[in-house]
Amino acid sequence: MKKSICFLILSLLLTNALAFTAAADDPDPVVRAVLFWSENCSHCHHVIENTLPPLLEKHGEQLEVLSVSLSDSMANYELWLATKEAFGIPPDQGGVPMLFIGEYVLVGSRDIPDRLPGLIERYLEAGGVGYPDVPGYPTEEPAVEPTATPGPTVSLYFFSDRLCEECTVVEREVLEPLQEQYGPQLIVERRDVEGSAENYNLLRNLEQQAGLTRGEMPVVFIGENGLSGEESIRAQLPGLIEQYLATGGAPLPEASVQAQPTPGGDASQPEIHLAYFYQPGCRECDRVELDLNYLKHQYPQLVIHEFNVREQEGAALCDWLGEHAGVPEKKRMVAPAAFVGDDALVDEELHARNLQDLVARYVDTGAEAIWEQDLSLGQTITAIIERFKSFGLLTVLGAGLIDGLNPCAFATLVFFISYLTFTGRKGNEVLLSGLAFTLGVFLTYLGVGIGFLKFLATLPFLDAISRWIYGATALLCIVLAIGSIYDWWQARRGKADDMRLKLPTKLRKRINKAIRERASMRAFIPMTFLTGVVVSVIELACTGQVYLPTIVFVLGIPELQAQAFLYLLLYNLMFILPLVLVFVMAYYGTTSEELGLFVHRQMASIKLVTAGLFILLASWLIATII
Repeated sequence: MKKSICFLILSLLLTNALAFTAAADDPDPVVRAVLFWSENCSHCHHVIENTLPPLLEKHGEQLEVLSVSLSDSMANYELWLATKEAFGIPPDQGGVPMLFIGEYVLVGSRDIPDRLPGLIERYLEAGGVGYPDVPGYPTEEPAVEPTATPGPTVSLYFFSDRLCEECTVVEREVLEPLQEQYGPQLIVERRDVEGSAENYNLLRNLEQQAGLTRGEMPVVFIGENGLSGEESIRAQLPGLIEQYLATGGAPLPEASVQAQPTPGGDASQPEIHLAYFYQPGCRECDRVELDLNYLKHQYPQLVIHEFNVREQEGAALCDWLGEHAGVPEKKRMVAPAAFVGDDALVDEELHARNLQDLVARYVDTGAEAIWEQDLSLGQTITAIIERFKSFGLLTVLGAGLIDGLNPCAFATLVFFISYLTFTGRKGNEVLLSGLAFTLGVFLTYLGVGIGFLKFLATLPFLDAISRWIYGATALLCIVLAIGSIYDWWQARRGKADDMRLKLPTKLRKRINKAIRERASMRAFIPMTFLTGVVVSVIELACTGQVYLPTIVFVLGIPELQAQAFLYLLLYNLMFILPLVLVFVMAYYGTTSEELGLFVHRQMASIKLVTAGLFILLASWLIATII
């Protein structure tokens, strides 16, 4: 018996020793990731300075992060585009910082810190992971030959534009289900034409070969067929895949037409001067700057002049160039905007394809900086003043009211009012909270207009804060919509006592006791005021009308300051009017007995309308985040 036990112990020791020796012989697993970033991106610096150092220190040689700056070279930008294409990244994930690790893509200074540590641990346990399988990255091991796919295969091109909503819809609702259905028999080569001259030229040649006019995005090429636009792709692509699979498959289409490279040039050719207008806090402006940087490498003769449209000189120049190029008055002094020669691209028109076409138009002739020769600043200021004088009181009031119909501010105010009524607060407490939020909105817009608070629009963390607020509010709206639909159903059945959007009696009594102490309310009101300030700053870049920029511009002219300040005051008062109506209605809804009886009688209808409102608000907020 003792011999058996000794033999068993010896066997276990020997087995463990062999296992330890084998483990010692195996190299430690290594996780490799690649981070794309830009010099002028504060979120990128946050990741580089705060997120990566602790992880690199913790894992030592088992973690390698390849840092690729898009500001350093054109090759880095092309590598970024190639990596995005390889991962099939949808258009709405086109910003930096962007980190690739294994099969995952992390975007932004919130996503990367949240998910990267866990993914590193997961891949270390799985034996490590290499860089993306895209030409241009360091290789640690010989490439593994791909295994043959069963049956015939169909390959197709999918051309998209990251600013194209239809492209995202087709990707999610058409291509992804088809790839799940056919597996390895369907190969999709994704090409993003936004900022890529190579992809743009390939698209043009395939369109010419297939007999397609340059029309809607996205565009699909499969076999000898070309499909343009969401409707055409939805209707015809599934049948074409079946058709080509039945006849033995189809390789990736080749452009038989000789590629016509995008007209480029060198610094010896005539200079092309481009005036680009941006404003702080404008997300679209950040994307345009990446495209302009790419075009600068494609066209060395391109000279880009940048102007802040919120500064007086920039606003005056933008207005003058807009008039010179025939831009409608309502779209002048709006960012982003680009002007070359006699042509202009403003707002939604300003994307890579149009920019490339615009610059290519002036390759042979060049384009002078006409504003340096022809601009009469005095005449331009006079024209803006005349526009200001033509507004009239009703015009300013109407503009403020239209801009005040702001879903984000509505949704946030609804959040606070819903919280108050849900917890049993009413009357003056609802009134004070609504007043605090609205006062925060009013004072912020007034302060920025006067110039005291302009620095707020340049704060680097505003984008992250806006996403948190939008996301949290959208989630709340969805929850309230579901609860309202449930309550509508219960009210229709005559079971108002079973409605969900109310608190249990015991809990409501405890809250009422706490409310009487007033401590929590004293903290809640300053919080609603600060939230109003933050929401206002976030929305500053979204004012698309010409009225507010014109009023702010005229504030800098001494002889008209009094009238301009009056207009700014009236504009802001009308801007907050919808918010005032919302919290006043909420106040009367919690204090008026007659209104309370009416609400009780029409409970089912009111709940249904409320659910629809919450769904609309949530949809708008989610679309804004995306």
